[in-house]
Amino acid sequence: MIESEIVVRDGKLYILDPWQRDFEKPVQFRLGWPTGLLSENYPLFVGQKVTNCGNGTFLLRESNIYIQLENGRDTLPEYTEERKIPKPSGKKEYRYGKWR
Repeated sequence: MIESEIVVRDGKLYILDPWQRDFEKPVQFRLGWPTGLLSENYPLFVGQKVTNCGNGTFLLRESNIYIQLENGRDTLPEYTEERKIPKPSGKKEYRYGKWR
């Protein structure tokens, strides 16, 4: 089961996906999905783990509350976080999500 996390950005709540690997570039990335909720109205949601139930709906696991993305299943991510995957010694190229 893949768990995402609720985070605050610019005073709003976002659902942040777990880290994923790019298959062509040596980077990990994760997407931030807007909920449309203000963090000041829902401070207890921050940091909670959520499970994707489909169609833009997520379940807050600790409190059994459902939360909907800003535009439901039509919501697009608003930001991406990236971090580089360092090249291990002895490896020559990055392909299919791994150094080889």
